[in-house]
Order: sequence, then structure tokens, then C-alpha cells
Amino acid sequence: MIRFLSNRWVQIILLLLLLAQLVVLRMQDPSFIHRWRQLTFDAYNRLMPRPPGEGVMIVDIDEVSLRDYGQWPWPRPLVAQISDNLYKLGAKVIAFDMVFAEPDRTSPALIADALPPTVDMLPVVEKLKSLPDNDQVFANKIAVLGNVITGFSVADQPTRGKPVFKAKFLNEGMYPAPLKFVTKFPYFAASLDVIGEAAAGSGSFTALPEQDSVIRQVPLLIGHAPPDGTVKLYPALPLEALRVALGKTSYIVKSFGERVRQGYGIQSISLGDYTIPTDKNGNFYVYYAGHRPDLFIPAWKVLSGDLSLDMVKNKIVFIGTSAVGLKDLRASPLNAVFPGVEVHAEIIEQILSGKYLNRPDFFNGAELCAAAAVGLLIIFLTPFIGLGLLSLLVGTLIAAGCLGSLYAYQKFGYLLDPVYPSLSVVVIFLLSAILTNLRTEMERRAVKIAFSHYISPVFMEELASNPEKLKLGGEVRELSVMFTDIRNFTTIAETMDPADLIKMINDFLTPMTSCVMDNRGTIDKYMGDAMMAFWNAPLDDPNHARSSCKTALLMKQALKPVNEALRARAEQNKRPFMELKAGIGINTGRCSVGNMGSEQRFAYSALGDTVNLASRLESQTKSYGVGVLISSTTRQQAPEFAAIEIDLLAVKGRSEPERVFALLGDAAVAGSPAFLEYNTQHEEMLAAYRGKKWDETSVLIEKCQNLWPDLVSLYDVYRQRIADIKSGSFSPGANWRGVWVAKDK
Repeated sequence: MIRFLSNRWVQIILLLLLLAQLVVLRMQDPSFIHRWRQLTFDAYNRLMPRPPGEGVMIVDIDEVSLRDYGQWPWPRPLVAQISDNLYKLGAKVIAFDMVFAEPDRTSPALIADALPPTVDMLPVVEKLKSLPDNDQVFANKIAVLGNVITGFSVADQPTRGKPVFKAKFLNEGMYPAPLKFVTKFPYFAASLDVIGEAAAGSGSFTALPEQDSVIRQVPLLIGHAPPDGTVKLYPALPLEALRVALGKTSYIVKSFGERVRQGYGIQSISLGDYTIPTDKNGNFYVYYAGHRPDLFIPAWKVLSGDLSLDMVKNKIVFIGTSAVGLKDLRASPLNAVFPGVEVHAEIIEQILSGKYLNRPDFFNGAELCAAAAVGLLIIFLTPFIGLGLLSLLVGTLIAAGCLGSLYAYQKFGYLLDPVYPSLSVVVIFLLSAILTNLRTEMERRAVKIAFSHYISPVFMEELASNPEKLKLGGEVRELSVMFTDIRNFTTIAETMDPADLIKMINDFLTPMTSCVMDNRGTIDKYMGDAMMAFWNAPLDDPNHARSSCKTALLMKQALKPVNEALRARAEQNKRPFMELKAGIGINTGRCSVGNMGSEQRFAYSALGDTVNLASRLESQTKSYGVGVLISSTTRQQAPEFAAIEIDLLAVKGRSEPERVFALLGDAAVAGSPAFLEYNTQHEEMLAAYRGKKWDETSVLIEKCQNLWPDLVSLYDVYRQRIADIKSGSFSPGANWRGVWVAKDK
């Protein structure tokens, strides 16, 4: 199989098949590819934002304005006052980014209808009904001004109003008409007829956020397709604002049918001297300059007259809101949250400055052809040049594609996707590299599998990357060393025949070994039923003390299924079941570690006082009746685990005593109320013991045992010591510091 795959022509055929699949995938353009492309263009926009333009301002119904003039919607005469003040200041166009779909609830007639029908209230009702209607007041005002535009939006159910369109569309190009391509909706929410008829124009402020809620495109043209079948075309609010500002009465929409060379769908919208590029559906790519507070004028300033003439003179003014409660906050590639009305300002500035982003439909085909051409080049070069040179070529081509895309964006506003072509090239390169190196990798893997039964797989990995380590010698470094063995092994062995005994040892050591290796440990050696392991060599592990403690706790869990299997086998063979219990000792400190032995045979091992103390701690687990003993150094480097100090112990071979701890659980146990209460009592018990308060110690021993029944054997040790002291068989002496001298190893 390896020989077959390493054949030059087989590799070429496989790579060609892969390239064909990549081409088909790009033609389908699934959502994740579209997502990559949009994120790339977002990055370009952040890297090179559009320079700020001129000619547009925003009147903001902000939180302060709502505080001063009340909640929204405001009475229509007040809104009319805003329009009138802006007109007097010289605003060229006033565009409302909102819908006046409902009658003003503060109109005098509506208030009159809400009053109680009593004789006393009759004069008030008649007076109110004689006053002008608020909506009519607003309509009369904007009709006189002649430059006010209202907005409308998509609705999810039938509404009373319909948009009033006061211009016309002229089609340029070839059949079909633009309505075939634009996004259509059955229902719109538009302003009241009286207001719509009085306005100079009406435009859609419908945005089409993508799945991540970011607005990247805005439909400049939108279709209305109600159930009655009368389909109409409408402009977007910024487009209509520009039309009124230019004094034009029509739009020219350029579109082409499927069989025309120029492309398919809508290509551009012309308005006076401005030709605005769109995608085939009439959507406009917004080239963001970013949120600009200097564009915003608080509505209260307009109403109070506290506004200079030059701020809005000869400018298109949008009226919108940044108030959180009115829910017109959006997201863009440059700002996670910004007022939606600012999108219209961004579009107007783009059109006036001619700074467009454009992605013609044929770009998809061009990108696909480029990816296929580079893929073919790599496929036919792979068998003939080395991987180093091929890597350089691939890197150069990808860099050229990315830099070319950036240049096209900056210079021409073209949205060229470098991501999918680059990923296609990388995938083809990686597969070619895999096929080229398959034979070598398979042979190396066979050797590693063979030797992994004898030495640690992590050490095998280290040797594979650093063969110079395969020689005698070592280094001094800090390790966490573990010893573990089976409690009462001799007694258990007496109940088994040799075959069962060997199986039992294997059943014990196999999960213990897995726990070590799964947590980056190195197995040093097996000694009958015992095992030695260490962490932080040959591979670095900055958390080696934590890794060793975690492994010890996992070992205790791993023994449960082993004992269940042993119980079942003992019942089957009609012999007594003796539960396997492991004693584990862990110490952290500096060791000599490396390849030790002779020139003929050597092993990777560790030596030193740290190793000796770990062995002594494992042995002392029997004396204290605990499963895991760790040294003070290990405890200091793994403080988050649940552990209790159990003694100041002077072990055989060491003059200085060691503060030893019993490891009881992980961080979850350490934070539990039960452990915290128990640990407090246990520390008080140790303090009383070392202070020679024997009666107090005895009382506290009972409390501790009740709080943590698993450590009965430990507290039996302290009971016996107190009994020996009281009987005189042991005298602590005047200078006694609480140190206990171990009598055995």
C-alpha cells in the first residue's frame, strides 16, 4: 500500500481528485465559506476604514432629549417643530429614520374621545374637537417645507399604510427588469397616508443583518410583493434622500439577464451624476468610516434653537435615535454597537465621495480559476521538487494573493477573497506533503509501536525529535516523583496460584500506568507489585506537582473496576476475595535524571534524595492508614488540592524531619464546606498534640474522626501515641517539637 501511494502518478491523480472536490465546494459556496469571506472583508475595513466625508448630519433623539420632552413617540406638532427649525437652518433634506404608522395619541380629538361623557366635560370635548389634528398639523408643515422624507420598514403582517413613491425607475440594460432580482417582502409598515402624501419622498430603512447581526450590506432597492400580486419597486431611505437633495425625479437602474455577457442581475443605480454600484440583488456594500459622535446633534438642541447655522446648512439631515429603549442599535465591522441611523449617513457619505466597495458577480469565477490554476501548478510540481522549495513557492503565492487582495481593496474598493484560494492551496500542499512522507512516517511508527512496550511513549517522542539524547548522561532538574505498590501484597499472594498472581499484578499495573502516561508522566521502572514514575522529564511540565497529585487521585478511582473484576474471579474460583489497596508516596525536588546504565544497556531514570523520600513516604502510608502521602514541597506547588498535614516525620536515612500531608481530593473537595470544617478541626487537633495537651487532643480526635470517617486508622495512631505517653512507655521530652521518628523504611 505504501509503495502504491508513493507512486508519482498515483499522487497526481489523488491530488487532482482533491482539487476537483475543492472546486465543487467553492461553487456551492456553503455558509462557512461565506462567513470566512465576510470576516476577511471586515478585517480589511478595520485595517483601512473609509476617510470621513461631508454633507450629512444626524439629529439624535437621545436619552437627554427623551428626559426633557417625554417618552417617544412625541406629539406630531413637536416633530413638525424639529423639521421647521432644521429647514430654517438651511437643511437641504430632512429624512426621518422612523415610521409614523399610528395616529398621534395626543391629538385633541383622540383626547376628547377618552374623556367621560358628562355634562360638565361637554364644553371641553367640543373645544378639543375643534382644534386641528396633530397628524394634519405635521403633514401641513412638511408639505410646506417640501424637503422632508419619511421612512418605512418591513412588517410581518398586513398593515394599514402603504409607502408613497414620488419618483420613477428607468431601466437600462436588457430584460428582465430589476424587480426580478431584488429582495421582496409581502408587507410594509409605512406612515399614515396623510403624512406620506405630504412628504417629498419615502424610502426603506430595512437592513439585512447577517447571522452574526453585523450589517455589511443594505438593499438600495427593495420589492413590495403583497398577496394581491401588484409588485412595486422602492428605494432605500438614503437613496431617496439623495434624490430629493439633487432635485431628481427618477432613478436609472442598470440590470442584465442571464445570457448577457456583462453579467447577471443588477449592476448599478444612477442618480444624476452619481453611479452607485450594487450586487446582483441591488444590495450596497457599506464602507464604514466608524462611529463619529461629531455627526450627532441632540434633538433638544434643535428644539431649543441652540444650534449654529453652519451645522446643517446645505446638508442631508437624518433624524434617528441612539436611545437604548428605542431599540435602534446595530453592529458593524468597526463597532459592536452603534445607532442604526448612522448606516444611512455612511451610505450618503460614500456616494458623495465616490468611495465604494464593489464585488462584481464574476469575482467568484475569477477566484475559483485562480485557486484551480495554483492548485494544478502545485500538483504537477510536487513529485519533482523538494518540500522545502515547494513550501517556499506556496508561501510566496499565498502572500501574493493576500497582498493583492489588500491592494485591490485599498486602491479600487474591490472585495477579492484571498481566504478560500489560500486554504485550497494549503490543503493540496498538505496532502502532497503527507503522500510524499508517508513511507517514512509508517516505518517510524512501526519502530515506535515496537519500543513503546518497553519505554515511555513520551520518551519515544522525545527521542524521535532529539536522537542525540540516545546516549549515556543526564541533567539535574526538579521532578515530582511517585512510588506506588500494593498493600499487604505478601498476604494476597499466598491465596493465589502463580498464574492468577501474575494476572492480578498486570490488572493492577495496567490502569496505574495509563493514569501516569495520560497525565504526561514517565514510567521509570516496575518492581514486582511496585512502580516508580516521575514528572517534568524528559518533557517539560511546569505543573508537574499538580499532575502527580491528579494522577494519584485517578489511580484510586481506577482501582474500583479492578477490584470488582478480582471479586468476580475470586467468587468463580471459590477463594476469599482480598481487596487491592495502593499506597502512594509523592515528593517534589531536584534529581539527577537521564540515561543511566552501561554502554551495552541503559535506561532513562532518576536518582537522588528526592527519590528516596518519595519511596519512604509510600512505605509510611501503611503506618498512618492513608492512601496517598505527599511532601511539603509537593503540597506547596499543588495548593488547590484537598490535603491535611498529618505529622512531622523523620524517615530513615534523613536527619531533618519532613512535614507530610495526606492527599484526600481535588479542588472541588478542597472547597466543600465538609472538608473546610474538618480541616479546621484537624489543625486544632495537631496544635493541641504538639502543645502536649493530651486530653484536648483526645477530644478533638473524636471530632475529626466523626467528620472524616475514612481516616479511622490515622486517628488510631494518635490515640496509641497518647496512650503510650500517659503510660510512660514514651516520653516526648522537654524540647519535643512534635517530630515522630519512623521505626522502619
